[in-house]
Amino acid sequence: MKTLFRFLILIAFIILLSSCSPTPFFYDSTASLPYSHRSTKTVFELMKDSKGTFFEFGVISAKDNDKLSYVLLSPSIEGEYVKELTDVNLTNSVPLRLEQAKEFVEILISSSESWNKKFENTNGISYEFRIAPENQIIPQSENVVSWYSTIKFYFQNNVDGSVATLHFGEGTLKYSYKLETLSEIKDLIDLLNKSIKNN
Repeated sequence: MKTLFRFLILIAFIILLSSCSPTPFFYDSTASLPYSHRSTKTVFELMKDSKGTFFEFGVISAKDNDKLSYVLLSPSIEGEYVKELTDVNLTNSVPLRLEQAKEFVEILISSSESWNKKFENTNGISYEFRIAPENQIIPQSENVVSWYSTIKFYFQNNVDGSVATLHFGEGTLKYSYKLETLSEIKDLIDLLNKSIKNN
């Protein structure tokens, strides 16, 4: 029994000594490996109009590194009207380059001009505007190409009247808005034009 006790004391002493000894220093340099880096400064400004028009999304003028100007469509955080920049979820915003925003405005103007137009049972009109990253425009066959759009606007007018919808987002984070009046179309045109001019 005494032998066992002495043996345990010896083991404890060896463990104590080994824990006090310095840990070996090993370093394997990876500094020569190729790395990429990027830094971005983005300045935001939420567009507002003089009428106090609000949507459940924000139209934001943005600029990266004082060079690249564009427009952001940003959903509201709580599904409420956007009145301040803190009301939007910037993480789920989608960008429009200025030339894309200008073309979108043209489609909205055409839609507004067709809003109150009366059609017979055999006539109608529609406008569609889409934006998709190049890697999300995928050929399915010789004649079929699938667009996984980040922004999609659709307007239709026929004998049943006018309807307009705006969808934006990526993957499962899609947001859908129905523009139910001509004034909403015109207000969106005004906010987009203001954002374009701001840049």
